[in-house]
Amino acid sequence: MDKEKIEILDEFNKAIKMGEDSYALVVEKAEDKDFKKLLKKQSGRYEDFLNFVHKQYEKIDKKPADTPLTQKVMGWAGIQMNTLKDSSNSHISEMLIEGAIMGYIGCHKLLNDKPDMQADLKKEITDFSNLQLTIIEELTPFLRR
Repeated sequence: MDKEKIEILDEFNKAIKMGEDSYALVVEKAEDKDFKKLLKKQSGRYEDFLNFVHKQYEKIDKKPADTPLTQKVMGWAGIQMNTLKDSSNSHISEMLIEGAIMGYIGCHKLLNDKPDMQADLKKEITDFSNLQLTIIEELTPFLRR
């Protein structure tokens, strides 16, 4: 097995799952129907990337790691606390934009650290990075003071 490919897949999988888990938690907090519809559409985009990563793991006969329980609990608690007093479209957008920025940075660190990665992996990570930019653009109009 290619150790570098596994490292790339593990990092990419972690980034996708972190975003997917965040969306699963905030979608239920959104009250505005149109905004909720946008969040569900954005969340759905993560599924294609997750399918790609899982197929890559299957090719090397490995299973992706689950998100550690402590990370899931901390993510859940953080979102619960963050939306307890403010579950407005603006606040939810701000949280997701911050996550998208982290996802974008993570993608480019991975691309810069592993410039010789397989072309299909590089393309998917670049596409995921572009998704993060699209999410930022789509949510920016909802930001308010």
